[in-house]
Amino acid sequence: MVPLEKTEGKPAPKRRRPRRAAAKRPAPQKPEPAVERSAGPLPPGHVRKKATGELGRVQSVDPRAGTATVLWLRHGTTSTVPLTAISRR
Repeated sequence: MVPLEKTEGKPAPKRRRPRRAAAKRPAPQKPEPAVERSAGPLPPGHVRKKATGELGRVQSVDPRAGTATVLWLRHGTTSTVPLTAISRR
């Protein structure tokens, strides 16, 4: 007969990771003064897409439908967008 302790097997001891030395954190820096950013006025006929800030050149405006056809300068594609989605700022 075998003792019960020998038959069940012992659970493996849990490994512990050695603790790393406490990372020295740099002293907290003073927050940078708030910089006022102001974009200059856009050239005539240019607009900015409110959602992404992409720049485009207005090709035509349909005030009845409330849309504008815009040539997007980065991609060179043309799309029709609502007038509420673009701004002159």
